[in-house]
Amino acid sequence: MDFQEPSLRYPNNTPTVFTGARRFVEAHGMEVWCELCDTVMPGEWFNVTDVAGQLESLRGYRKPERYLRAVLKAILADYQEFPENYDGTVPVRLRGRNLDVISI
Repeated sequence: MDFQEPSLRYPNNTPTVFTGARRFVEAHGMEVWCELCDTVMPGEWFNVTDVAGQLESLRGYRKPERYLRAVLKAILADYQEFPENYDGTVPVRLRGRNLDVISI
């Protein structure tokens, strides 16, 4: 039996970052999220563009920060739809209004 990694939800209310964002997030979002969680310290603020360039799962993509932002937006949309799945903890906190500097 083949093991299939769980996929990340891309709720319909997710703001679109680029045309193929839904397909990317559903296919690779969980891998990107897990690698991000292994790369940054919880609760510490970081620059999304800087960290996106460090993630192995986003190497080979032009503008990797677009792909990381697509994953983050899907997670935030999922949280807004189902906050009970997150034990009352916001999975991504923003400094300001954009996904430029965040903490997880």
